[in-house]
Amino acid sequence: MTLGRRSIHVAALLPCAAVALTLGLLAGCLPCDGGTGPQCVAPDEHKPPPGQVVYYRTNFNDGTTAPLDVYAYGGGTCVKSTDYRDLGSAYSIKCTVPGGTGAAALQAWFGTRQLSSTPRDPALDRDLFEEVRFVLAPGAAGAIGGTSCTSSNGASQFKVHKSVYGQAGSAWNGWAMSVVGPCSDGNIGMFSEPEMWNLNGHAYPWPGTYPSLHEGAVYDVVYRYHRYTAQNCGTIAIWVNGTKVLDSPCWAYMGTTNGSTAGLLFWDGAAYLQNGLAPFVVYTLFAQATNYPVGAAVVTP
Repeated sequence: MTLGRRSIHVAALLPCAAVALTLGLLAGCLPCDGGTGPQCVAPDEHKPPPGQVVYYRTNFNDGTTAPLDVYAYGGGTCVKSTDYRDLGSAYSIKCTVPGGTGAAALQAWFGTRQLSSTPRDPALDRDLFEEVRFVLAPGAAGAIGGTSCTSSNGASQFKVHKSVYGQAGSAWNGWAMSVVGPCSDGNIGMFSEPEMWNLNGHAYPWPGTYPSLHEGAVYDVVYRYHRYTAQNCGTIAIWVNGTKVLDSPCWAYMGTTNGSTAGLLFWDGAAYLQNGLAPFVVYTLFAQATNYPVGAAVVTP
């Protein structure tokens, strides 16, 4: 992995501690069969057993976003970068919003585009797991005037994740978003909340992200989605660097399509910047979606 602009050999560090800090953030770690604990290995070395499905998986080693594509507006861009990268990869994808309001997100859109061979909604009556590893670039907090609410950042916020059906706007359909919004939700750092925040705006904070967002460190986040058609409700669970921050009951609005026939869509990276005061930059190192648990996640009880 390359941190800052210096190459660091992970094997020379403590296992899974390329970017420890006090938050204990993990870099490039996946559970290994037959091992006694997490090992730092290349993601491609983990081959799913028969009957398990990998909908997509990439560490961007070829410098492209495939099999994902890019959703951007407001001057947003996503380009290959060597500033940070996952173990075994030559590149990450650097997504930048220059300020103001805009987006620069990696887009995984099931059943269409580069994922046209996948089901439109693989969370229907089964678990769907999404894992993403990313780094907030130095200065990310400054894009919204810091993690505390002040007179200068009253309407500023950014998002690093959003899961919806089609390219939907706010509180229209879908699952969850991961956000920093100091004036809208308080001085709590990064948090996740239902995408249908108009029905449930409770914030689920990520541990150890206030007052510092630990820019330059690796976040390893797993989302589990499951929509029950017979009960007409859905559940979501979220793990951040191995810590479970949310494991919801079956809520009617969780995973609702609100009538949309578009496929499930994930936006990750610099997914949204509102009233930005400076550039917002996110490096995505690794992304995958499967029908079996990955990272710290477990199946729905």
